[in-house]
Amino acid sequence: MIELAAGAALGAAAGWAAAELRARGRAARAQGSDLGIHLLPDPALGWLLRANGALGVWVSELVPGDEGPRNERVVDAERLSVAQIAAVDRRLEQARDQEQDGAERLEQGTLLFRAGGGVAVGLLLPGDRAPDGLADAERDLARLLDAVRRRPQIVALAQAQTQEASLESVGSVGLRLAYQLERSLNGEIVVAVAEERVVRVVGVSGRADRRLLDAVLPPQSELARVALGRAGRTLSAGDPLGGVIPDRRQRQGAALLVPILVGSDPEPIGAVAVHFPSGEEPAGPALAELAEALANAGPRLAKALVGDRAKRQAKSDPLTGLANRRGFDEVMRQIAVREGALIYADYDGLKQLNDTLGHDAGDAALIHFGRVIREQIRAGDTAARIGGEEFAIWLPRAPLDLGMRIAERIRIKLGTTPWDWNGRHWPLSASFGVAACPETNRSIENLPAQADAALYVAKNSGRNRVEGAGRGGA
Repeated sequence: MIELAAGAALGAAAGWAAAELRARGRAARAQGSDLGIHLLPDPALGWLLRANGALGVWVSELVPGDEGPRNERVVDAERLSVAQIAAVDRRLEQARDQEQDGAERLEQGTLLFRAGGGVAVGLLLPGDRAPDGLADAERDLARLLDAVRRRPQIVALAQAQTQEASLESVGSVGLRLAYQLERSLNGEIVVAVAEERVVRVVGVSGRADRRLLDAVLPPQSELARVALGRAGRTLSAGDPLGGVIPDRRQRQGAALLVPILVGSDPEPIGAVAVHFPSGEEPAGPALAELAEALANAGPRLAKALVGDRAKRQAKSDPLTGLANRRGFDEVMRQIAVREGALIYADYDGLKQLNDTLGHDAGDAALIHFGRVIREQIRAGDTAARIGGEEFAIWLPRAPLDLGMRIAERIRIKLGTTPWDWNGRHWPLSASFGVAACPETNRSIENLPAQADAALYVAKNSGRNRVEGAGRGGA
């Protein structure tokens, strides 16, 4: 089944451009049906450029874990200047961040753009394009946005296909369930599982915001309450995810929240959120298919959770989902990488928060801090909770200045993201110490002592700051 799902998705994503070219009589040389994931969105961008007689095609996306946005473009360099290309770059970044759709007249032509879930796509057309040509281009642009947004999930599904069913991971089950429900219910799907009071997003469909994947939900959010068994099936008119992505645009319509049950005396193991722009709940066959899909997914998720737990039990922190000290030390001991930056971080004022709002609030703040760290570091970096309020981040091959910038980025994000507990706002902050090999020491083994010393300086210099270790050292 997964082969068919991935193949269908790829066929839809990669084949439509060639179909459009043929339909309009454009010259195109499609390479057959064996197009791979790595070919998206290019050569699709080149096809779009030629099919629409466009001046340029743009893709701008935020990829969790990357240091900055990922931008791809195919342009007619003979008809566009560097300044004109840069102007469209900036406009697409703005559309991406504000999730805007529209059309604008620019000096060089008409820019069509669509955005959603951390992705924006744009098509720059000559100024003399007829209205019917704009309609065709807008349809192409919508398909490109859908293809780019689905790309990481398709990759994950294709990778999951290589595993035996008995070795399914929680992530592969969550992604399969999300895609199955999107196809059958025509809605935006988010799948979450609950483990040891922590509710984590493990699956999002192609229409959903990819930044949600692996996010830890606030325990007071509606979806978390359903996943934890504190509430039953619910129709939510607000944000059931509790603002876990602060700049995520509020969706119109309603979301149906349904628990995923398992066991002879059914207990919730997680929950799904099905967003319907129309606001109407599924009925009849669609409702029956939803119930059947959740009934099948429950035992698989339970089995996958046991397997995943056994793998990470000794190496991860159950509260935040980050590595624990043992897991972090193993990563630091890897001999393949002998240069990088080490960040030590300490959450400021945890005792006061616990004494004022309770330990559940303190746990929620630490979970939030862990999520902020996870969002701000790069792919390939490792973050860990190594003590009560102590965190460590290893940035392989990163120089000291990059380690300082990432630490500062985490500090600012933590301090500027609103956080509250049961309606009471509480400011959050942390202190950071950074060391790096070879800048501050020639041996990775000496970095923890240096980062810890720099953290001590930060905490004793007023907290909520980043300090770098002294340079040099044997």
